[in-house]
Order: sequence, then structure tokens, then C-alpha cells
Amino acid sequence: MSLFFHCVHVKFCSSTAASGMYKIVRPAVGESLREMPLAELKNKYRKLSSIEKARSGWEDEYEVSSKQCMHGPKCKLANYCTVGRRIQEVNVLGGLILPVWGTIEKALSKQARQSHKRLRVVRLETTADNKRIVGLLVPNAAVETVLQDLAWVQDIDD
Repeated sequence: MSLFFHCVHVKFCSSTAASGMYKIVRPAVGESLREMPLAELKNKYRKLSSIEKARSGWEDEYEVSSKQCMHGPKCKLANYCTVGRRIQEVNVLGGLILPVWGTIEKALSKQARQSHKRLRVVRLETTADNKRIVGLLVPNAAVETVLQDLAWVQDIDD
């Protein structure tokens, strides 16, 4: 049984009785923001016949999604792809970033993928020690370029 290539994806739905609307919960990414009516739910998804099949599929997808994107092992981007991954490692440049903003912007503009060229301010909470961090997101593919272009900053500190 393959969990990828849209063959099998296990989901759980929950409803508040009063609203008649359902939320989808996925093993990899959790609860969806959007609610849907029962008719749409039945149209898009099918109910599994056995709770054991559901449990097994859920556990398999949960485990695999910690290390691999939803595109599967043959994804062209390999470890750089984070689509549908439950655990993501991200690079955030924090601290006093305004003086180096232009340098980072220039480094990101050299990236091949359009989505890696944008400056994105992010706020996140770490899993190990619940620290909150605010900074610029640096895509994995851009880390080396950003570090090379920021080498002059370390020279100033020395």
C-alpha cells in the first residue's frame, strides 16, 4: 500500500453537531482551516470500512510524513521539498537584520525557483524548547548563497 501519489491518504473528520460542518484532520499537517458540509465531504472522500485500516493508514502516513514530502521518494526536489511534511527544518535569519536586508534580498534574487526569491518574514515556535523566533525565512537552497554574501558581516565583527 503506497501512501503517496494520491493513492491513499488517510483523513479524519470531526463535526460540531450544531453547525453540520466538518473539518478534515490529516496525519501530517493536522486540522484544516476550512470546514465543509456533509454533501461535499461525501463527494470528495470515501469512508474506510474498518477502523483498523484507518488506524494503520494514519500511523503509516504520520510516520513517513516526518521525513518525506507528500510527493514521495521520487520527488525532484528530494529533501528540499516540504509540501505535506509534518516536521520541517527551516532557516530563519534573526536579530538585527535591517543593515543586511539588501544583501539578503540580492542573495535570494539569484535563486532559480520563484518562491525562493521572495523575502518572507516569519514567526515560529521551536518544538524542543518552545522559543518564539521572528526573522527572515531563508530557503534551504539559498543558505549557501546567503552565507557567502554575508561573509563581510563577520569581517566587521572580527
